[in-house]
Formats: sequence, C-alpha cells, structure tokens
Amino acid sequence: MKEKIYTIPLSDAFAEPCECPFCVLEKKLEAEQVTYALGASMMEPDSRILSNEKGYCRRHFEQMSREGKALSLGLVLDTHLNQLIRELEAASSAPKAKGGLFKKATEKDPVIDVLETNQTSCLICDKLEHTLEKFAEVFWYLYKNEPDFKEKVSGCQGFCLPHFKLLLACADHELSGKTLEDAKAEVTALELTHLKRINDEVNWFTKKFDYRNQNEPWGNSKDAPQRAMEKLSKFL
Repeated sequence: MKEKIYTIPLSDAFAEPCECPFCVLEKKLEAEQVTYALGASMMEPDSRILSNEKGYCRRHFEQMSREGKALSLGLVLDTHLNQLIRELEAASSAPKAKGGLFKKATEKDPVIDVLETNQTSCLICDKLEHTLEKFAEVFWYLYKNEPDFKEKVSGCQGFCLPHFKLLLACADHELSGKTLEDAKAEVTALELTHLKRINDEVNWFTKKFDYRNQNEPWGNSKDAPQRAMEKLSKFL
C-alpha cells in the first residue's frame, strides 16, 4: 500500500494488536489535542476564541492538569471563566417570558440554556469526533482501493461497538451500490466473528472458577473480561 500523510495514522493503528484499532487511533489523537490545547493553541486567536466559548469536559480538564503546564492551564481556565460569567450575566438580565391569564410561560430560562451548553460542550471532544469521522471515510476509501489495507482489516480483531457503528454510518460517504453492501457485510461478519471469539473467552473465564476446571489451561481468557469491556464500549 502506498501510504500518504493522512493514511499513516490509520495504517499504524491497524498494525497494533488490540480489540479496536480506532480506539488506538483515538487515544493518540486525544493525547495530541490535550498537548495542543496547552501549547500552540494558546498562540492562535481563533483557537483561543473556541476554547473560551466551548471549554472542556471534566475528562479533558483532568488530562490537561496532568500535563504539568500549570500556567497554561490557568490561562485557559481564566479566559473561559471570564466568557462564561459574561454569558451568565447577560442571560440572567434578559427579559423573562410571561404567561397569560390561563397559560404558563413555556420559554426556557436563558440561564439554563447557558449552563446546558457549557456542560455539554468540549473543544477536544468536538475535534475528536470530526477527525474520527474523516478517518472512517479514509478507512472505506482504503478498503475499496488498497488490497493490502483490506488484508490488514481482515486480520484485525474487530472494533469496539461505538467505532463499529461509526464505520457503518460513514460507509456511504465513500461507497455505493453493491460495493457498499458487500463491504459492510464483510466488516459486519468480521465484527461478529470477534464478538463470538471474545464471548467464548469470557465464557471460559467464568468456567475456570469451577473447581473441576482448576487444572485446565486459561488459554486467552485471563484478561477476557477487560477486553470484552473494551469491545463493548469506547476507551473513555
């Protein structure tokens, strides 16, 4: 396969033994975004505006706090808090909707609107979602056009369910007609094969607690519950 700059991260992820190559890719992208948020991003006005508006979820704030860049984190928090306070002050002083004689006001409190937006927005989460969608499209492009990559996919251990869903949802961005149907069927068959494989491993894990099996080999089942959890959900 002739690799290009935008295919290398995906190809590298499929080279690692794991339950989901897209989880490997997402972890790498996430680490890069956390580092960027406390470094180069602070020097770019457009990035600072987005950082102030969207803020970050608790997970990514915690990761940023472990980066060891106390001043950078303090500046991010300071400007984000300034923006949030301004929005709350404006919302709290906005005219309230009034109900009629027999009718209650149904307009949502603007302060609640600001709080809901703040609690559900995260600049890093948004960037990860957008970037992973693009890589899902690259996945199908390579699957269709690069036999070597298709062979890599057939040799992987499937995907976590959220990333499997993402792949299926993005398939029609690059494929159509029978090619689309066949490719989705092939990847779904791969996923089912590995769901059954890990189910068997978890099943043997439980049976190893029966005294009659205590001298039987574990096989691949010692860490099966952990890998099953990875398969059923994202790494988050």
